[in-house]
Amino acid sequence: MRFALPALAALVLLAGCAPQTAPKLHDVYLYGALDARLSYLYGSPRTFDLDGHTVTLSEGSASAKYAVDGALLIDGAAYASTPLTPLDPAAAVVSRIPNTTDLELTADRAIEQTVYFDGGDYFTLADSAKAGTRQRVVPRPRLNRLRGLGELTDREADALADALQKGGKPFVVAVLPADALPKHTVNGTGEYLHTGLYVQQGLVTTAAAAPTAQQVPWEVLAQGQQAVGFDKPGFQLVTSQDQLTNLWYKAYGSQLQMPKVPTVDFSRETVVAAFDGQKPTGGYNLQVRDVTVENGELYIDLVATEPQAGAITTQGLTSPWILIHVLRGGFAVAWFRNPDDGSLIGVARATQ
Repeated sequence: MRFALPALAALVLLAGCAPQTAPKLHDVYLYGALDARLSYLYGSPRTFDLDGHTVTLSEGSASAKYAVDGALLIDGAAYASTPLTPLDPAAAVVSRIPNTTDLELTADRAIEQTVYFDGGDYFTLADSAKAGTRQRVVPRPRLNRLRGLGELTDREADALADALQKGGKPFVVAVLPADALPKHTVNGTGEYLHTGLYVQQGLVTTAAAAPTAQQVPWEVLAQGQQAVGFDKPGFQLVTSQDQLTNLWYKAYGSQLQMPKVPTVDFSRETVVAAFDGQKPTGGYNLQVRDVTVENGELYIDLVATEPQAGAITTQGLTSPWILIHVLRGGFAVAWFRNPDDGSLIGVARATQ
């Protein structure tokens, strides 16, 4: 026992004198959405020389947009942000081809993998494209959202996807080649990973062959403020009575008594649902401006309204929703767009 205590003390002393492992530095060059380089550091708390400044690295969490779970705080911030010169012209532009669910990819510079989020699901558009490419692409279903892009870790990919998905609107992410990124040299790092991404927010329709809009009869089947299970914006295309019943109970799930589920003839009619996600107060609503069929596809002009400054509203969480009853059937997809500028804000696809 008399030998054990000195040995234990020696081990503790050696552990305290052991050199700290150099921190790991991961850079994410985020063009389009932010035009900034986000630097994440991983390892043990310490002081560190980053870009000519001594910073304090500490453990903790931050609620900032793009914050990554497990990254060290940098002087209390989730990451170090450095402005980047915006890419002009855009690295890649993706547009929708009328009368089809295919897309057109135009690359101004060489890009690697390109991923598309349609407001509900992820798709791979291309594995690579050369500068000057203009090609028609068929979206391929993709699992794991943005994982596997560049040198992103899974946690970094998930944090980026979570941030971009807020609002539920479509976006495109194209990976930029590593040799095309501005150099960032930091001494004393144990690992350096870097990934360049160009983000296109929203989706436009190609100008060629503008479709002729055909008016179709429609009505608001139901709407409310307290949907259950829809914390984020989303869209659904309902094509059966069973689907409608299931959605009806979710929409009215917060009520002790709910209206009777309407009966719809889905051989001739369609129901489309839009959910605005969780809101901090009342005063938020969804309004349909128009419903049309263009080149055989269903379009819904949808407006999300917010309470005006100073308005008296319900002080509690709400979750606005609306069901649109279209007196025509047979649609496999419904496109939602902003009637003010024609941009697509979401899509709903038929499911079995």
